[in-house]
Amino acid sequence: RRYSQMIPYIHTDAAGRPLYPEEPSRSFEDPGVFERYDPDTLFFIFYFQQGTYQQYLAAKELKKLAWRYHTKYLTWFQRHEEPRFTAPDYERGAYVFFDFETQWMQRVKQDFTFEYAWLESSDV
Repeated sequence: RRYSQMIPYIHTDAAGRPLYPEEPSRSFEDPGVFERYDPDTLFFIFYFQQGTYQQYLAAKELKKLAWRYHTKYLTWFQRHEEPRFTAPDYERGAYVFFDFETQWMQRVKQDFTFEYAWLESSDV
């Protein structure tokens, strides 16, 4: 036996109209709207709207703000200061990273080696 929901529950007012929008606003498909969001909102969209056009727009905007996505750690990094050492395949220095797993905040990682092989491609 399988359970299948017959009628989804929708909160309605006395007249039977839904109390909240049933369809997402079209403004969330406008790249210009994403330019006004702060980084925390962009991170939320990136991590909780996976596989959507909104995730793409959030990633694009984070990259405009000098954030770089590390594909090994699945986390966004930004230079905290100029790297202390730069080589053809990596750089080392202090980085700000977005800790989405434990604190949901920006934290600083001192003496971090950012290997370019783990940098997401720049075509986003």
